[in-house]
Amino acid sequence: MLFYYLALLNLADAALTVAGVESSRITEANPLMETLYVNDIGLFLALKVLLSVALVLFVLYKKVPQSKFVKGLTMLAAVSYTTVIGLHSLWLVQLA
Repeated sequence: MLFYYLALLNLADAALTVAGVESSRITEANPLMETLYVNDIGLFLALKVLLSVALVLFVLYKKVPQSKFVKGLTMLAAVSYTTVIGLHSLWLVQLA
């Protein structure tokens, strides 16, 4: 279930990032993603979509790793991403 959640958060992050960066309200904090965004927004979006599709495919093909390490990492990613989405949303609403 967390892989679906992460896929959705990743797509939401892409949309909120584009909205925030294009309106000059936020900047991309991840140096790798910022480089992609600055050089080619299409590549940035394609990578975000590809990552979400990969997460969904792991679930659909029942290939989600079951180790405690992966479960912990997935939970950490979900909490972190939820925080990021919350911050993006807050900044965009406050600055509107």
